[in-house]
Amino acid sequence: VPGLARDAYAATPTKGGTLRLGIGHGSTTDSLDPATFENLYVQTLGGAIYNNLTVVDRQGQLAPEIAESWEPTPDAKEWRFNIRQGLEFHNGKTVEAEDVIASFNHHRGEESKSAAKPIVDPVVDIKADGKNAVVFVLDAGNAAFPRIVSDYHLAILPSKDGAIDPTAGIGSGSYKLESFEAGVRSFVSRHPNYFRDDVAHFDGAELLS
Repeated sequence: VPGLARDAYAATPTKGGTLRLGIGHGSTTDSLDPATFENLYVQTLGGAIYNNLTVVDRQGQLAPEIAESWEPTPDAKEWRFNIRQGLEFHNGKTVEAEDVIASFNHHRGEESKSAAKPIVDPVVDIKADGKNAVVFVLDAGNAAFPRIVSDYHLAILPSKDGAIDPTAGIGSGSYKLESFEAGVRSFVSRHPNYFRDDVAHFDGAELLS
């Protein structure tokens, strides 16, 4: 049966090769800063090189990513996210609570120009509980908060001295950035220390605008 054969083949992928993907979006004003993502090209690139606390999976269900679990207080005004231990950014830095806090603070504050500022405005405080847990305090209860943090702007980037470099292109995603020419092309290669083995089957990819 052709359909069954196709599904079986797709379920047992082999690794290797290079994907060349043409995308009908992209601009010379594009940036690697996830706060600025506004077209399909940078969203696709961001999805390859960055991770969020949570992710919406292929079935449309909320799933863990950098956060391996989360739990609210009874009023859903505070949310604790437990960070998956052993995750590495592409520069070798371990993903920790400080990175989550700095990444979210990049979108907060009166001076922020982030497209995600309206959805993080309800966050009144973010605090670390050790290196592997982050607690968000909201201005009101919100049962949907774990899904909100899957928004593609809210990628987690490595921090230094309490801040991130939003345009360095360093994430913890399944592919690491090799080059970026805004509005033209990007190259990525498989992140060798990625925590999942069911994604990133290509050795690398070229994304063409």
